[in-house]
Amino acid sequence: MQYLPLFADIRDRDCLIVGGGRVAERRVLLLGRAGAKITVIAPEPSRELERLADADAIGLARRAFDTEPLDRYWLIVAATDDPELNAEVAAAARRAKRLCNVVDDAQLSTFIMPAIVDHDPVTIAISSAGKSPVLARWVKGVIETVLPVRLGELATLAGRWRERVKQALPDLERRRKFWQAMLEGEVARHMLAGRGERSETLLEQALAAWRDEEAATLEPGEAYLVGAGPGSPDLITLRGRQLLAQADVVLYDRLVSDGILEYARRDGELISVGKSPRTPSITQAQVNRLLVRLVASGRRVCRLKGGDPMIFGRGGEEMQALAEAGLPFQVVPGVSAVEGCAAYAGIPLTLRGVSRAVLITTGHSDDGNAADLASFRSDQTLALYMGVAQLEAIGAALMDNGHDAATPAAIIQNGTMEEQRVVRTTLRRLGEVRDKLGIEAPALLLVGETTRCAERYRWFNPEAFEHLEDDDRNLAQVS
Repeated sequence: MQYLPLFADIRDRDCLIVGGGRVAERRVLLLGRAGAKITVIAPEPSRELERLADADAIGLARRAFDTEPLDRYWLIVAATDDPELNAEVAAAARRAKRLCNVVDDAQLSTFIMPAIVDHDPVTIAISSAGKSPVLARWVKGVIETVLPVRLGELATLAGRWRERVKQALPDLERRRKFWQAMLEGEVARHMLAGRGERSETLLEQALAAWRDEEAATLEPGEAYLVGAGPGSPDLITLRGRQLLAQADVVLYDRLVSDGILEYARRDGELISVGKSPRTPSITQAQVNRLLVRLVASGRRVCRLKGGDPMIFGRGGEEMQALAEAGLPFQVVPGVSAVEGCAAYAGIPLTLRGVSRAVLITTGHSDDGNAADLASFRSDQTLALYMGVAQLEAIGAALMDNGHDAATPAAIIQNGTMEEQRVVRTTLRRLGEVRDKLGIEAPALLLVGETTRCAERYRWFNPEAFEHLEDDDRNLAQVS
């Protein structure tokens, strides 16, 4: 983080703008919206600045900037088209120990103007640290399309009731849960729909109920079984991100990336419950008990799993434990490892005339799940989770079932991540690939004719593509 984001109270505080053109006008309007007392220094001010001065909206000094004392000003903006003059203003501000923004010059600035989404009193500032103002404005546009138009009215309602709620619910945790319930329920929906009176009535009724001692008895929380996607932070669903951001506690798996955990609440509790192969780790029964205990105590718990929680994610067992305990839960599907890794490797799981079905299983057994493999046919695509240790056994089992030793296969390691690696090979050489190329978990194995597409359609991290096939006794890097 190159800049510390701050929201400054400059209402009725002296601020200086040096410059008299269109850029200076925009800075005057921006600081004016925040209530600043603005002085402009410019020998030839624009007509608009003259008009504002005549209306006593700004102070205007019609002269050149001099190295005058700047101690009276809280913020200073250099907005001229003269780089030398801007540098002079910045130097004077540094001597006075005042924050200064030099328009279009991040190097000279000690603060920068962000792109702003204004739903007063809700203000969102976006900065690219001065690297790309156009990008910051693009992000602003994206945010503005998502936020409700009446978001500011909802914030104003909460502000009016804040002290009253504080008096009625002195316990901080209980008060936080009250506001969370209001902002996720009917109170917010009516306000955002423009029905302010109805919203206020519902808020008053809800507060009376929460203040009642009988209503103060502890209610259970809720569990969110959320699929985090195959690895890349931008592949978690919007609903998954929303619930992750609401959770009091996050129970996350080993393969959930740090980037995804950044979406969690700043004050949320993060607990790793990941299980590592061939090493001591928490059991599934322990995870179930922890999940039930936390939800029963009134916590909102996000059970965050790599891929999809219902595909080799043990989500079914956790759902069963919650249901048997009579606790509420939601399930948010995720992009599965099979879907994500195949797509990022350029491999279609089904393809007309080539593959008409997908068989998903796991190689996490001594025989590579030979019973499941026996049902695999040549007009299908086979996807195996957790099969790195059993690659040789998987290849042997498939060949024993009558599949040609030259049947194509692909191993996708760290799929969808920057370090993704795709290796194309054949059944006969699966074990050799693992040993020679150092394949390690997490990796997904795909078998079938569609894996040939990886060489032609690799679009993501294409330079990290290798192949080791029957007619290629040496490792070859495909460029």
